[in-house]
Amino acid sequence: MSKRILIASRGDIAVRIARVLLEKGYQPLGVYTEHDKESPHRRLVVEEARVSSYTDPKEIVEVALKLGADAVHPGYGSSSRSLELQLEVARKGLVFIAPPASIVEFTRDKPAVKMLAEKIGVPTLPWTMISDETDLREFARVYGYPLIVKPAKGSWGRGLRILWSENDVDDLKTVVKNAGRLFGDTRVYVEPFIASAKHIEVQLIGDGERVIHLFERECSLQDDYLKILAEAPSKAVTGELRSKLVNYATILGDALRLKDVVTVEFLYDTRNSNIYLLEVNPGLTPEHLATEIATGVNIIEKQVEVALYSALKLKQENVELKEWVLEAVVFNKKLSGDGASAGLIEYYEEPGGPGISVDPGIAPGVKVSSEYTLLAKIAAWGSDRATAMNRLRRAISEISVGGVETNIPLLKEVLSLKEVEDGAYTIRLLDEKKNTISSNIRSKMLLHSIAAVALVEYGDKAAREVFTRNQKHPESLAAEASRIKRSAWFYYIRLRERMRRH
Repeated sequence: MSKRILIASRGDIAVRIARVLLEKGYQPLGVYTEHDKESPHRRLVVEEARVSSYTDPKEIVEVALKLGADAVHPGYGSSSRSLELQLEVARKGLVFIAPPASIVEFTRDKPAVKMLAEKIGVPTLPWTMISDETDLREFARVYGYPLIVKPAKGSWGRGLRILWSENDVDDLKTVVKNAGRLFGDTRVYVEPFIASAKHIEVQLIGDGERVIHLFERECSLQDDYLKILAEAPSKAVTGELRSKLVNYATILGDALRLKDVVTVEFLYDTRNSNIYLLEVNPGLTPEHLATEIATGVNIIEKQVEVALYSALKLKQENVELKEWVLEAVVFNKKLSGDGASAGLIEYYEEPGGPGISVDPGIAPGVKVSSEYTLLAKIAAWGSDRATAMNRLRRAISEISVGGVETNIPLLKEVLSLKEVEDGAYTIRLLDEKKNTISSNIRSKMLLHSIAAVALVEYGDKAAREVFTRNQKHPESLAAEASRIKRSAWFYYIRLRERMRRH
């Protein structure tokens, strides 16, 4: 009888895991909450149960036992790093498909990881623990500004702060306070901030004895520390640099006696080609899709192999880069750039065609909260980078989401930048281009609004004239938009009165 595996997650990763389990002959089981009754992962599981929360360990394990699960896969995010969930799963005699608690707990402590790296010869940036402004100023005296202060147990970019000059030293108090509030640990450390760096990471898989690398991917394009574009391989990584990256990553994996998967993150300084360890992230991440397609290695399948059978059926010599992959991540983001957008998904159309893969996290009827939610992952691939890039641009132009604001306009702008076209971008690109990108998005949204309302108000022919006029004379956009807003309000009032009468 095939193994039954409970997916203790939702959205795109639950879809991804369920598809893999079905293809490999396992029986995927699911959970969902009241808000996720329309979630796409429910169509792929063979049996399911409703829960009050995805993060309640006891409830999740009770459901797993009720459904006859042999194992639990937590997906990615907080559940995959929950020691409480892992212990509860083990207590009930089930298998947990994620890195063991020892690795999760160790890698959560960033200074401990740095000390291990230094001990085994993996390069790190200069760094030190700091307890007050005196420590910080002493470090700045030696290394200068900019600096970055990070919580010792930070994750996903939360709580860190870039200090550009002496004027920012007072921010240390805020970092310490937030570290305690977010992570229950007020320890912080400081290191130089490398504005010219690329973010390069190496995916590792291990079975407790052997560690296999799946080459590198680049994730330099980040919006509020959310990775919005992953590229595998990285155009910036040469043969010699690649050898160093995978060697350093594998040394770390061996030192951890890696079981399951981790991502080893590095900074690559484009000024001098130096590599520095950033951190080690246990478990799956959204960017694993790019690596899977680039190498042809099914990472989730390998997780299941290691967890259920304690054996990794993969040899390093059989891993090679087969495709060039670009993966874009669609989030619920306000067009103003100020936080996440909430609402009910009214419609969703995803792209298709050659060289396109989509992991949907939404469907019509799904409620999206005011926290950042991954709505969809879109991967495009080809035999070369140009093909993958053109396919991704097409895919981003085809995807359509209604009911919440998204970062799709941002992705369109990013993919049109020359720096991205050339692969010559760094972690600071979005900050450097922020004003230009925002202005372009606003202008295009105004044009779209004008075109839509003009079509309703004037009909097809006249609407074309209005749209063409505003393209030729962009200075008239604001006035035209104000006029159309007044017109739209007039239509709204008339419709409301008509509805009341009927």
